[in-house]
Amino acid sequence: MATIRQLKSGNWNVQIRQQGVKLSKTFPSREEAVRFVETGSSSLSFHEVCDRYIEFMGESVRYRVNGLKKYFEHPPKLADIEAFKRQRMKTVKSSTARLDLQMLSRIVKYGIKHLELDWEYPFKDFKYPPECQPRDRVVTTDELKLLLKDLPPLVASAAELSYETAMRRGEIVKIQKHHIELHQKRLYVPEAKNGYSRYVPLNNNAERVLIDRMAVCGKQQVLYPVTAESLSKAFRRSCKRLGIQGLSFHSMRHSAITKYARRGLSINQLKVISGHRSTEMLERYTHLGVNDVINLMN
Repeated sequence: MATIRQLKSGNWNVQIRQQGVKLSKTFPSREEAVRFVETGSSSLSFHEVCDRYIEFMGESVRYRVNGLKKYFEHPPKLADIEAFKRQRMKTVKSSTARLDLQMLSRIVKYGIKHLELDWEYPFKDFKYPPECQPRDRVVTTDELKLLLKDLPPLVASAAELSYETAMRRGEIVKIQKHHIELHQKRLYVPEAKNGYSRYVPLNNNAERVLIDRMAVCGKQQVLYPVTAESLSKAFRRSCKRLGIQGLSFHSMRHSAITKYARRGLSINQLKVISGHRSTEMLERYTHLGVNDVINLMN
């Protein structure tokens, strides 16, 4: 239902209330106000607000917002976000669930503040999941040598590739021969974790690892015919045998990004290697200390 009224200023205000959503807009002329009502701009669903939020914030938020769209059909209530929190923490770490919920909170605030929607803000008394202690463990040169010698050949190859390229395990197990472009020293990833395709730059060691795997695979197109979880399980077993604590397969990605940061690569250069679209996420993977920057200061 829409109401159009003229304000003392001479402008025309439109107020629309539909399915619990209140929208208020002001226009300089009555014709524009009527046009606004006739175009159906009042029927903003939660998904439409999510899309507008992506336009407002940029592509860096698209992956996480689209994930929330799969779960929420309507503006969330307190019971909805509590249920989402319980379900999400069964499959991801609490810090990841926390990031999802913080994003959801920002979307709701955006709808209320910028689109003037009459939504309930359910996060006022909500308790977010605790933030996990960030990983700051990177593999040492000696540990890497021990692991590559102890791991099964396929897993050792995948771990070394991750250490040289910062590739995620889920990206590695999807590599096919036609993705490899040795003449341009790069590897094509059709779909990364954030939903986008990208090219991974290859150094000499990464090229060697891939060439060796292609020789082993013969006519088989997939270079690493295992699941991502299988890589992690084999890596954990090897760490246990060797008495190495605090490392996981994902630590190879952390270690690679930190290694290249120590060499003085810029944030934008590191993003090309890691595939991160936001500086905030990249910083979670870069573990530098005072000693790492002293030599770069002279």
